[in-house]
Amino acid sequence: MNRMFQSLNLGLANVAEKNFEKKLLLAKKYGFSYIEAGAQEVMENGVENVRALLQKHGMQISSANLPFHPTQLDDDAFASAMEALPAQAAALSAVGCTRCIIWIFPASDTLTKEENYAFHVKRLSAAAAVLKEYGMRLGLEFIGPYTGRKGKKYVFLYTAEEMLKLAKDCGDNVGLLFDAYHWYTGAHNKDVFDHIPDQSCIVSVHVNDAPVGDPLELPDSPRALPGETGMIDIACVINGLRKLGYTGPVIAEPFSPKLAAMETDDEKVACIKACMDKIMA
Repeated sequence: MNRMFQSLNLGLANVAEKNFEKKLLLAKKYGFSYIEAGAQEVMENGVENVRALLQKHGMQISSANLPFHPTQLDDDAFASAMEALPAQAAALSAVGCTRCIIWIFPASDTLTKEENYAFHVKRLSAAAAVLKEYGMRLGLEFIGPYTGRKGKKYVFLYTAEEMLKLAKDCGDNVGLLFDAYHWYTGAHNKDVFDHIPDQSCIVSVHVNDAPVGDPLELPDSPRALPGETGMIDIACVINGLRKLGYTGPVIAEPFSPKLAAMETDDEKVACIKACMDKIMA
């Protein structure tokens, strides 16, 4: 794969189906060749079984959430999570998944920006080092909405450029998860891709649209389907990624009331695919 490709997160598509093979078939039915899947799901279904099902249906796993949030646990819980991570990373790697992602909270009431930065580097670099042993990368997602940091004592990181610096300081297998909504509600600088050195700096991409309204007043959710409202200049994002030569997954994360109201899983996946095809045409 030498260009960016569509992947489907069935949870973000509000799909109710839980059977792993049926989810693969649903994604494939509407033209997806990649899905996101978590370590727990892979391990519960069995690595060999998952690998066989992927091969049988010509599907691949593009990425997975990091199984825990490194900076949201106390020391004991973090130590336990780190003990479990090698087996989880091994399971994901064994089924061809090479990317994990995690979001980074944009503010704190207890840690200054400098203290929080050091804390994130310590925790994230430890997790990234384990992933690296299994040939995996870690993508860090910045959270853009002003409402997420309003009233907090200490503002942390909420732009792509700041998150790239943190990623660089956490390991050579750490990069950026670029989310169009977080870009729109955060810096919203049209030259953002000029500040990203090359495509290897990006691990994953989320696409969506925004409700009509002042970006500074928008919460994290709800959002809109990719291309639905035209509030987000999605062409700027897609063209910027193409200019960089980005070769990773692009995934819809719409948090859409319209999508949630659809009655069947088929309707939801078909809708996501139509939106994705439209913005990437």
